[in-house]
Amino acid sequence: MPVALDALVLPAFEELDPLPAADEADPWHDAYDLAERVDVPGVPVPLRHDGAGLGVVPTGIGKTAAATTTAALCAGDAVDLSDALVLSVGIAGAPPDLPIGSVVVADEIVDWDDKCRFDPDETEPVAPDPYTEGQGVFDLDPDRVGDAVELAAGVDLASAGGGADPSVTVGTNVCADELWHGRTVAEHVSRFLDALDRGPYRATEMEDAGTAAALRRFGLADRYISVRGISNRDRPEPGESSRESFESSLTERGLETGLANAVRVARAVVDDRRA
Repeated sequence: MPVALDALVLPAFEELDPLPAADEADPWHDAYDLAERVDVPGVPVPLRHDGAGLGVVPTGIGKTAAATTTAALCAGDAVDLSDALVLSVGIAGAPPDLPIGSVVVADEIVDWDDKCRFDPDETEPVAPDPYTEGQGVFDLDPDRVGDAVELAAGVDLASAGGGADPSVTVGTNVCADELWHGRTVAEHVSRFLDALDRGPYRATEMEDAGTAAALRRFGLADRYISVRGISNRDRPEPGESSRESFESSLTERGLETGLANAVRVARAVVDDRRA
């Protein structure tokens, strides 16, 4: 008999040697009794669940891993997602105007890889792909987004210190398999979103377009919520190189605060779903 879920939480990864402070699955294991396990063909690790409707399983990093894991969960008979809310919950980068620790609830997800790229001497270095008919743009269900934001209003967010207090915001989430960092790339991303009339972006990450694409194929796109905690900036400070900034921007405090706040907001949504 399949495991029936009310809420399926999809972090990207568990232990990651370069980022020991950013285990996206661990806070869920600490908060809930996820003692039950079920193997799902096509999913890299067993799905852990509490026997009462909550399941958690990492997808793997990147859109391909996220899409494959999500499709396997939807297509297999090990779990029943017919009544499940599906949440991506994890860390993300952001433009410098968004304080570290802020939480972005996406109302749309844009696949940054679904584009044309031209030589830098051309007028516009990037443009929408004319052959994919907007398949890389995902509008999330406005009622679910609104409910999540309303629940988030009652959540206390931790502060990373040294700057403005974090907040919850709604906006565009940019997803890419490319791990990018820098002013020029950020400008290209902004121009691309302007061409799609989807800007400005609030968060950058690597999985959610894959998850959304798989859910759309299986008719579950209206069940999807993306909750991302800001752990780092997506570009350097003035006078700093992008490489130096990339290597220094992922601080333990930023990672811990961004992840903790994303989980706090997502838990409010999950607990309300299961109430």
